[in-house]
Amino acid sequence: MKGKAVLLTVLLGFALAQGRLEAGLYAAPPGLAPALEAGLSLEEGEVFLRLAPFRAALGYGGSLALGPLGFFAFGLQGEVGEGGPGGVAYGEGGAGPFALEGQIGYRPKRALPLFPEEGLFGRLALRYRPAPKEVLGLELARATPPRPLSFGLQPGLPPWRLEGSYAFREGATYTFGAGLAPGPYALLGWKGEVGEGGEVLELSLRLGGTNRLEGALFLGEASLFLTLSYPWAGSVVAWLGDLGLEAGYEGAPYAWVRYAWRWP
Repeated sequence: MKGKAVLLTVLLGFALAQGRLEAGLYAAPPGLAPALEAGLSLEEGEVFLRLAPFRAALGYGGSLALGPLGFFAFGLQGEVGEGGPGGVAYGEGGAGPFALEGQIGYRPKRALPLFPEEGLFGRLALRYRPAPKEVLGLELARATPPRPLSFGLQPGLPPWRLEGSYAFREGATYTFGAGLAPGPYALLGWKGEVGEGGEVLELSLRLGGTNRLEGALFLGEASLFLTLSYPWAGSVVAWLGDLGLEAGYEGAPYAWVRYAWRWP
């Protein structure tokens, strides 16, 4: 009872301050699982709370403006739950033509949908812009999705990957690259406007050591995300304003419905 009272007090604090609340329901064999994420906005960042069956996390994310030197964003997350404690640390910064993004974490057991990684996981990505319309990228990742959970669970990821890429913008943005995951693969990507309403379509295809198609379509208040990989796994995600819908397959079918409130 004491633990429940503390939890209710924390949730009440989130509700009375400027912030956000995202509640959802995840369905997969053998049953249903609720998921809750709340954020409290502070002057320079956000305190957030994540709750899923058998696991909970409390963390802080913030940013620092460094003026002409660049920028730096960071975050820390501590976890408790089944299998023992865990945590995640991440940071992102840029100066001049260079940008660096890193994440490292450990979780003894995954707890879907808010805690999809398991064991030791992390990601390190370096970007260099030699010219205004060109970007060179290098990424090393272990059991970590390339995009945040707002893009969905992104099933079918290889256990680790090392990837280099080159992108240039000439009207649309074209990307070429190669990587290991663990076998060698090729990367092709395209991003540009479609239609007359400013809609943006983004596509990427990896073939070889990993076989994976990813797509995103941004339609103003709505957005669609597709992931398809072989061996067979994939998902379709739709955001309609603050309502998120996801259906996918990774060993078994699953669905995730969530809604986000933001105030004031």
